[in-house]
Formats: sequence, structure tokens, C-alpha cells
Amino acid sequence: MVDVTEQRRIGDPDPGAARLKRKRLLIAAGVVLVLAVPGIFYFSGAYDSWQDNRSLADTCRGSVDTSEVKELLGVDRVRGHDIEADHGSSPRAGQLHKCSVGAPDGNASVSVSLDWSGDAAGPLHDFGGFTPYGDVGMATPLKHGWEGVLDEVSGTRNLVATVNLPCENRRTDARSSSLLVTVQGMGTRSMGGAAQRARFARMTVKTAQNASKAWDCASRAGGEIERVPDSTAHTQVPQGEARGTCVGIKTAVRESVTDAKAPIENCYVLADRGVSQYRISAFYGPFVRALPAQRGYSGVLDPEKPAGNKDGVLWGSAKCPSEGRALYISTRLPGAADRFDPDGDAEKSALKTFAMRSSKRHGCEDLQLP
Repeated sequence: MVDVTEQRRIGDPDPGAARLKRKRLLIAAGVVLVLAVPGIFYFSGAYDSWQDNRSLADTCRGSVDTSEVKELLGVDRVRGHDIEADHGSSPRAGQLHKCSVGAPDGNASVSVSLDWSGDAAGPLHDFGGFTPYGDVGMATPLKHGWEGVLDEVSGTRNLVATVNLPCENRRTDARSSSLLVTVQGMGTRSMGGAAQRARFARMTVKTAQNASKAWDCASRAGGEIERVPDSTAHTQVPQGEARGTCVGIKTAVRESVTDAKAPIENCYVLADRGVSQYRISAFYGPFVRALPAQRGYSGVLDPEKPAGNKDGVLWGSAKCPSEGRALYISTRLPGAADRFDPDGDAEKSALKTFAMRSSKRHGCEDLQLP
């Protein structure tokens, strides 16, 4: 019989030593695995994807619809960022929320601003301001049952859109009777084409729907958007050929298509040489109360007067089925030649024509003019 000492001497393996060796190998393999998995997770791009998804879920309470943002901006990845919380510091007083979604390098993004109807001055400013100092764009209606408009940001091919969502469960609260969602796009890729404009509009209204749920605004959604009207911001319509917002005005104009739910409408009256003389606009819903706060109109527009004429600004109003009175306003733009309309008769006539047709389209009555 061979004892243990003899067994070890002649080269038979020690069972205990073998088990210890196997245990050490398993521990080493586990350590390698623990160290390797995070590296694989990180360098494979899974970590970036996880970070992106996590940020988007938290951005504006997950309201931003990102299904088409990558195509819109021409990027492979997007990440969300909350610019402010409901009760945190805000870049403008009264704003409900603001966030952005864009490429991680910051070169392309869309920003979303949420406001209650009582703070509509901010969205109106974001959309273009409509100050009396120049040409601020066209306000093309989104159509498809949405109370929204779309425009190109002045001097760029970037887009801006705003949607008004009346809240059926907040009608008695004047400050929050509707939710305003404003989206601005800034990208490395042109947003001016028809497909991009439609994609931007879809992203805007889907974001608005999500935001209405997140902020308890029971609103009626419009229809699916396959396309939006073409941009006509720089298209001159010859004298007597207007068919949209300027229909009935006899001079050359620039106009957009019309829609009974458009909260903003614009018509530019041109002189013979094609220079904009007047901008005639209609404002409905919360934007009526917001316009007097815009730069250049403060102290000129009197919200207590249904019609007036002061400092080169003409305005009238009409009673509408919802959200009070509509505002119709004509502003003489810089560079307008006095000889084009020295007595202002043409301007008054154009405002009357515009207001009569716009108020009828929106179902308003009791039109009063200066």
C-alpha cells in the first residue's frame, strides 16, 4: 500500500491543489469578465445609446417626439437636455418649461418651449415678434385641424412652429386655458424643403400632444400631417391675383394659404417696385393679448379699445366663438413711401378687406374697424 507521501513523491497530483488551481482560474476569469464587459458596453456604442435614451426620457417629461429628429437634423445620434424645470430658474418669466434635443456635439438641435396661454408673449416673440420694424415672415398654417403656424427663421433656412392647444379641462382658468408649444429647429442640414417642413410639422404636433398629457391639458388633436403648404414668404403675387390671406386686395402682395384654425395670418401689401409697404395681420386666441407687449406696440395698442389709429398703427377687432376677440392690425413698415398712400386710404381699405374675410373664415362677428 502506497502512503500519501509516497503518492506525492511518485508524481500523482494533489486533489486539493487541483481544486485550488481551478478556483483561482475561475476567479481570474470572473475578474477579466467584470473588467471587460463595461469596456465592451462602452466601446460598442451601447453606453452612448443608453445615455441618449435616458436623457430623452427625462427631457420635457418625455414629451419631445424624436422619431424623425435624426432625419430632420441629419445626425446619427440625439440627446435631450432640460434647460429648466417647472419651478426652477427661467430665462423668461412665466415660462412653463424649456428643453432641447440635438446632436451630442451641439451643432444641430431643436428646442421646445412650453407656455400657458397667459404667457403668450414669449411664444409670439419666439415665432418672430411681429414688431413694427420690418418683415418678420409669413406664418404658414399647419392645417389638418391644428391651431398652428410654421415659418422660416428670418435670414436662415431654419424653421419655427407654434401650436395652440385649448385645454377643455381648464376653460375657467384664464392663465392656463390653453397650452402653447413652440419648436425651433437649428441644424446643419437645410430645413427648407417640402419633406423637411412636413417632418418638422409632424414632430411639432406630436410633441404638443405628448406635452398636453404630461401637463394635464385635455385637448383635441388634429389629423395626421403628410405635407404642409409651401413657403410663400418671398413669393410676390401680381396685382389682382391674390387667392390666400390677401384675397380681395388689389395691389401686388405676398400672402400665404388660409385656414380657419390658423391663430396668426399675414398679408404684405407691396408698392409697385415690390417693397413691402404694410403688414396686415390677424391674431386669434392667446396671441391677441400678447401682441401689445411686443416691442414697438407697447403704449400704442390699447387693449381696451376695439379699434383705433395711433402712431401709424391701425387696428380693429371682432368677437369670436372662443377665447374672446380677434385682433386685426396694419403696420406701415420701414421704407414705406408716403407717396404710395399719402392719405392712408389704401391702407384702411386693405385692412377692411383683410379683416372682413379673415373674421368670416374664423366664424367671428361684430367686426369693428378704425
